[in-house]
Amino acid sequence: MSDLFTGGFIGVGLVVLQIAVIFFLPQVFVVLAKKNKVIKFLSPIVLCYLTGIVLSNIPFLGWNSVVSENIYSISVPIAIALILFSADIVKWLHLAKDTIKSFLLVIISALVISLTMGMLFADKLPEGWKVAGMLTGCYTGGTPNLNAIGQSLEMTKDNIGIVNMSDMLCGGLYFILLGSVVVKLYRKILPKFDESKVVSSEDVHIPALEPIFEDGLKKGWLHIGFAFLIAVLVTGVSVGLALLITGEINMLVLILSVTTFSIALSFWPKLRNTKGTAAMGQYAVYIFSIAIGATVDIDLFFKSSPVFLAFTASVMFGAIILHLILCKIFKIDADTAIITSTAGVYGPAFIAPVAEAMNNRHVILSGLITGIFGYAVGTYLGISIAYIIKSLFY
Repeated sequence: MSDLFTGGFIGVGLVVLQIAVIFFLPQVFVVLAKKNKVIKFLSPIVLCYLTGIVLSNIPFLGWNSVVSENIYSISVPIAIALILFSADIVKWLHLAKDTIKSFLLVIISALVISLTMGMLFADKLPEGWKVAGMLTGCYTGGTPNLNAIGQSLEMTKDNIGIVNMSDMLCGGLYFILLGSVVVKLYRKILPKFDESKVVSSEDVHIPALEPIFEDGLKKGWLHIGFAFLIAVLVTGVSVGLALLITGEINMLVLILSVTTFSIALSFWPKLRNTKGTAAMGQYAVYIFSIAIGATVDIDLFFKSSPVFLAFTASVMFGAIILHLILCKIFKIDADTAIITSTAGVYGPAFIAPVAEAMNNRHVILSGLITGIFGYAVGTYLGISIAYIIKSLFY
């Protein structure tokens, strides 16, 4: 009996430790990223994902996959809500015309390539139509869209993990290229950046690199807490709506409802301008990055069909190349093309390091705004592409 009690006590202790790691380790990475160039280059989101993979695949740690899955499921809609609260749709419409045009070309490129590759790959791997939708959302918005779409389409957790891993490998390779050859290549092919069209980027705060527990935000905890409660309320209402419409917690209805309600609430100035809301939303992204990383079975990934990786690579690099071609046709300058492409492929988290790689801080604000706009539209676009492919092949 004592052994049973001891075993149960240790089990509870390990679960508490696991929850603490998932919720608080991202803060360590965010703080280190502000001080260390290598960690900043790798980015907290990649480190969170890798940490989840490593910890969950060490047998003697006893990592509980059910705990990770529950945290991941809850954090996705809350992250989406918090990020979208800070979306300024009106400001996006007032960006330089070339910025809007370039980001629309990002969306068109992702849709065309995802649909084309989806038709080629759909019947060659399990849940291929869902993968096409996830990649569409990812490369018009970012990781939150990727996972939100996977959840809404009720994709198996193993395949969600494999797609995330494939995206991380492809995205990591491209990020290295961004810091080296891509900028030079774009500047040879496309027109030079015109500083006279700059949207002011003074005092821009980068949500991805704002530690939510630092002194600067302590005074605003009441406001951040209010925004968090609104995000929880939006999630709760969306759950209720899903139950009312389908009789169950249908993830498709839930995610679409959270996205729609959050965009609507972004027009409320008090909520949209709450300091730290976007940072907390990004922090929730880090939390689910550790949690989703913890669901990845390394053995299963390496045993899985290489078609997952080939599909992801073809969509990502195909969309990037098509966007470059379209920017050449429509005479978009090199720096605007790069920063809007980055907003589509990675979301706002990578805007600052890419702007630094280009030695052009003028594009940060437009990159952040288009990245958040991508979060807003990515889920709708991804789900649409998924069902178009499903109707054609299933």
